[in-house]
Amino acid sequence: MLEVASMGIHVGHMTSRDDMRWCFDAITVNPAKAMHLKGYGLEKGCKADMVVLQAKDPIEAVRLKANRLFVIRRGRLIAETAERVTTLDLDGRPRAVNGADYAPRGAA
Repeated sequence: MLEVASMGIHVGHMTSRDDMRWCFDAITVNPAKAMHLKGYGLEKGCKADMVVLQAKDPIEAVRLKANRLFVIRRGRLIAETAERVTTLDLDGRPRAVNGADYAPRGAA
């Protein structure tokens, strides 16, 4: 669904930070509301079903098509993936780069 959101952003010229946040909600919160899912969310008492992404915020998750680090169902870890890190061999540059470290300052 991150791929779908990313494509939608580009096709619809929705490149403002507000538009990108809206697209993230369009693939997460809004479908859950439309399906009237009980126990959806991160508040106390919810089912604790979630995907933890390798991104600093929802906008970066869509922009980077973030890697799924953890999949949790009913509070239990059911899948795990290592962080995606790029290795460089360039003089004066860091040896490894995690794309999630490059979110703009003040991103929300």
